[in-house]
This record gives sequence, C-alpha cells and structure tokens, in this order.
Amino acid sequence: MRIKINYAVNYIFSAFLLCGILSCNKSVHTFGKTKIAKSVDSIYLKQRIAEIKSLNTDIFTKGSFKGTADTPIVYRLLKPHNSKSKLPLVIVFHGSNAVGNDNASQLGILAKLFATREIQAKYLAFVLAPQFPSRSSNYVLDHNRNLLTSVPQPCLTTALQLIDSLKNNLNIDEERIYLIGFSMGASSVINALALKPDVFAAGISISGIPQFNQVNRLANIPIWLIHGNIDTENPFNSDEQFFKEVSYKNKTRFWEFDNLAHNDIFAPAILTDALPKWLFKNKRK
Repeated sequence: MRIKINYAVNYIFSAFLLCGILSCNKSVHTFGKTKIAKSVDSIYLKQRIAEIKSLNTDIFTKGSFKGTADTPIVYRLLKPHNSKSKLPLVIVFHGSNAVGNDNASQLGILAKLFATREIQAKYLAFVLAPQFPSRSSNYVLDHNRNLLTSVPQPCLTTALQLIDSLKNNLNIDEERIYLIGFSMGASSVINALALKPDVFAAGISISGIPQFNQVNRLANIPIWLIHGNIDTENPFNSDEQFFKEVSYKNKTRFWEFDNLAHNDIFAPAILTDALPKWLFKNKRK
C-alpha cells in the first residue's frame, strides 16, 4: 500500500515510510542482503532532498590540513556545542564531482543529512567532510574476477592523517569513528577501512567499487553496502561479488535497490535516520 507523506510532518512519519518501502518483513536484518523495490513516491523524495540541501553550510567550520604530503586538503567540520562528553566522529567522503579545493562542493546530501537538526538531536556527533584535491580512489580491473576493484590514492592517506590529528585535538570517542561515502567516496570508505581497520567502528559504502585484495581483513568490520542494480557508472556486480566474499563473517549488510541507477540511489529509505541508527549501533572493540 502506497504511503502518502505530508511534507510538513515528513520526519515524524519517516519510520513508517521506511517500513512501507521495506514491506516490514522479516527479511530485513542488521546483516545479510535485502532487495528493495524502487519507491514510487517521487514527490516526497524531491521534497526531502530539497530540505536536506537547504541546510545552511555555515554550521560547518572551515579548515585546511597538509599532513606529510605536498598537497594539503581542505575540510569542513561540524562541532556540536552542547556536550561535554566524548562524541562519535562521522567522516563523509564525497564523489568525484566534488573534487577540488573550494571547500564547499563536498557538502552534499550525506554530509548535510548527518548535520540536520533532527539527526543531531538523536545522534550527536562531530561530522567531518574533507574535500579531495584529486581522486581519492581509482579503479582497475581485477583480472581474477573480471570486475573493477578500487585502489587508494595519496590524498586518501592525507585524510586519514587528518582524522588522527582531530583525535588528538577534539573530544572524540575513539571507539565510535565512522565512515560513509558515495561513489568515489564509497570506494574510499572501503579503502580506508582496509588501510586502518583498527581506527573505524563501521562504514557505509553507497554505489562504490570495493577493494578485493583485503577481503579477510574487511570481513571483520561492520560494513553496509548500498547499490542500485542498474548502476553502470560504478557497476553493481563488483559490490555483489564483494558481499559474497566477505559475508561469511556475518558483519556485512547489503541493500540492493531494484531498478535504480548511479545518481538515483538517494531513495527515501536512506534519507531517514536509518544510516546513523545503524552506524551508531557499532563500537570498535
């Protein structure tokens, strides 16, 4: 049954929307694979995306970090003001369309979603959005699997050094440091988890290309893969194979969105509090 959402109260009913999209059946698990039908509520989706994009970016402070590389990276940081306790850190990696140094383009839907008033009210956290001056991950063919795999690039190492620096200067709960990214940024989430498995509690990869040469290491980290099955820009098949290879540890979640392409992936189901709710369930041991 189609659920009609009134824009003025869409947040109140977001849980009901998510329930309807996923049919509220027992196939939805914390881990494992779930296939999700394409939403037909395009009006709500447009309104929700517009609402998130309208968030004032001034709530993010500007910064720059050089690290040990020659090229510095710029970043934005949301610092909560109303907590004296240690807080989680959520790092958002952007897609290739935001590569540059204007320190604004990286503040897309994901960064703003985690900074919205309703999400911060329930999941208070620092939110870091670095901007990569060049690609943070590149893709090559894995000849054994005949699929694309991702390879981390030097500016991703600089971002990891930035995270280490913030850990030393902010009141961050080091057991709750999370990664999330879209497209190239999603690929960099997997690369960063492989490079620093002892730093992050969990990661969410949306429409990315995974890394296959560290499967055993990555299988031990809670990962949520989200991908449209008609994505041709970052082919769905790579994530599908990656899930098969890491799922034996039962720490990987996979949402396959039916009939969604690369740039259509921000469906209603992931524009609620579903992403932070899942991330914050995980703590690094």
